[in-house]
Amino acid sequence: MSLGKTVQKLRRSISSTPPAGTRGRRANFAGLARFACLVLLAACCSCTIHHSKQALVAGGEASPSPDATFVQEEDSGVSLLGVFEIAEPDHYAVLLERARRRYKCSRIHHAQLDFFTDYWVLIAFPISRITAICDPPHGNDKDTPAKP
Repeated sequence: MSLGKTVQKLRRSISSTPPAGTRGRRANFAGLARFACLVLLAACCSCTIHHSKQALVAGGEASPSPDATFVQEEDSGVSLLGVFEIAEPDHYAVLLERARRRYKCSRIHHAQLDFFTDYWVLIAFPISRITAICDPPHGNDKDTPAKP
């Protein structure tokens, strides 16, 4: 190898600009890195946050009947940026009454309230859900909800 070629290689390795063949690879890597950051940011910004889980049980509740079933009712709202409420989910008492009428329960008891929010970048959906035990009306088996 001649001295001139060795000097040229040394100058290329010391200079701040990369050789012409590697410029495109670095540009593609930078674009890929930006895309990966955007995907990661979107994944972090669209998530579900569970706020609370509360049992709505009064003391001294009677045990459920043998043909009782679990029922569930939920409602959601909409909010912008997690700050401006456009619509709020219904109150748990409204959800209990809606479940009682929908499933034709003689009595609803041992209810549990779940409240969580689905965040999707700019829009958030607060959701409230009631899960409860439904005692069917006495003597009216055809209108009762089916057991799972």
